Amino acid sequence: MKIAHVLRRLSFKDWGGTEQVVWNIAVAQAKAGHDVRLFATTALCGNLRETVSGLEIFRFRPVYPWFPMTAKLSAELDRKGGNPFVPGLGRALEEWRPDVIHCHAMARIAELCLRTAAKIGAKCAISLHGGGANVPLAEAKSLKAPTRGLFPWGKILDVAMRWTRRVPEDFDGIVCVGEDEYQAFKSRGFNAIYLPNGVDSSLFAGEGARKTRHGGLTRLLCVARIDRQKNQMMLVEALGRRRDIEVRLVGPVTQPDYKTELEKRAEELGVSQRLSFAGSLAPASKELVNEYRNSDVFVLPSRHEPFGIVVLEAWASGLPVVASDVGGLGRLCSAHPGAAVLFRAGDEKGFDEALEKAMKNGDSLGAAGLGASRQYDWGVLSAKLEAFYLSM
Repeated sequence: MKIAHVLRRLSFKDWGGTEQVVWNIAVAQAKAGHDVRLFATTALCGNLRETVSGLEIFRFRPVYPWFPMTAKLSAELDRKGGNPFVPGLGRALEEWRPDVIHCHAMARIAELCLRTAAKIGAKCAISLHGGGANVPLAEAKSLKAPTRGLFPWGKILDVAMRWTRRVPEDFDGIVCVGEDEYQAFKSRGFNAIYLPNGVDSSLFAGEGARKTRHGGLTRLLCVARIDRQKNQMMLVEALGRRRDIEVRLVGPVTQPDYKTELEKRAEELGVSQRLSFAGSLAPASKELVNEYRNSDVFVLPSRHEPFGIVVLEAWASGLPVVASDVGGLGRLCSAHPGAAVLFRAGDEKGFDEALEKAMKNGDSLGAAGLGASRQYDWGVLSAKLEAFYLSM
């Protein structure tokens, strides 16, 4: 089977959850004998074409349809949002003629996938990675903030091209990372599947909960893009309440102003020396694995989260997990109650109690997490996805 995965960006230096899922699924599909290619924009990566681990990657320059468009704004939209036109992408898909086009983006890229699939007679699936069914209003507004007040000339072109905007309803299959989306679309009669994220448990090779060894401090690790959705501010505030912890943040900066806010607040609280940023680390890298191994408790205080693949990595590393009880993240942790401690999103008292419990019961939580991680193998998930393709 020829499978084309289409996503907004694929940069191995600035890595996010969507990219990680797509890459690991593609690798698993290739191992199963399928002909797989990846198509993306040049956002955060200027290489138009490259081959990584035997997989071909094709990239095309995005055009953000706003006026005026500055270099600074373009760079910001490369990181998050922008709803670009992608000249050349449709033609490349037509020339290769895949059996399945699997889209991992929304808006114009998704519509382009639909149109191309119709032209070449391919099946077309879409994955919902962003938890669209439970994005808070404030978060949705923040996504549009960079382009507020600019002229949206792209809308004129949309009308001229008669794009339908029926995304994801017009796709042959809808792959839901979050159970909220799955229940919503399945109840409306759409061909949908709930496919959780996965992990290569052998890569992290956890051996149970770690012991505090950072000058007497407990190291809290959060692996997530620096973004208001991930709510790292809660961890900075926790530093102000507790002197026995330090916080390590790993992930690309998608909202630079938010990183500035985190640093400013840490200075105000006098805790800057206990807050550190590792930046974006390549997936499956020794550096990323070592961040897990050198930490004591994994925390993910997101405001909303369709799943939380980093929790699987933490479990595979033998770390106790503290997470906000939201969306698919809450359901994942609730399915393995002995491996994680949940708290209500934004509840500082609840967070403190959950953290205290995790610190006291790290060994049992870490052992349970190891067992849980083995249930989410990429090969198993790839086989389920292949069966879903065939059902479309």
